[in-house]
Amino acid sequence: MKKHIAVRLKSYYHGETGFQYNGASVVNSALEKRDPALKNITEELHNQGLAFDIDGCSLYWFQIEDDKTCDFYNHFNEVEVVFESDWFDSQKARIRGMAGKMYYDACAEIARNVTLKDQSRPINYSLPTQVA
Repeated sequence: MKKHIAVRLKSYYHGETGFQYNGASVVNSALEKRDPALKNITEELHNQGLAFDIDGCSLYWFQIEDDKTCDFYNHFNEVEVVFESDWFDSQKARIRGMAGKMYYDACAEIARNVTLKDQSRPINYSLPTQVA
């Protein structure tokens, strides 16, 4: 099952190793740079209080594939957001054809359904079960 996942990392390059450690393969990375919907959603999450940096760790979006559930990843401290890629594709299909403010507002609506984790939490890289 493919998932979109936003993780806190010191470096983008730590992602692949962390996901492989947990039995996942990286299908795609830096998604927020190429996907306008994800870029808008991320911007709205920042407007809602998503920190740009926590404990020296920035936010990076990946698409991964494995047989684990989103709940499995939600328990990791480094993970900010995770959802199934099929769900995200259906959301994008729903707003396809919109433009400008209507498109941004539709993306913002999607973002408002995301529950943010505590943005003052430390990110602990010493755990052997870390995602990334």
